[in-house]
Amino acid sequence: MIQKILVFVVFAIAVGYLLKKFVWNPIFESRRKPVVGTLDGGKTKCGNKDCGCH
Repeated sequence: MIQKILVFVVFAIAVGYLLKKFVWNPIFESRRKPVVGTLDGGKTKCGNKDCGCH
């Protein structure tokens, strides 16, 4: 009896993890606005050509 309960709990956790990873996160990540610009407000392209400004 206890073994069936443990199997059910592990299965429920696995299904919850898969739903969160492949269903929940992609839905809400697509609703976020992408960050436009650079770290210094668009004045330089930090990070693209290793300008040394970090």
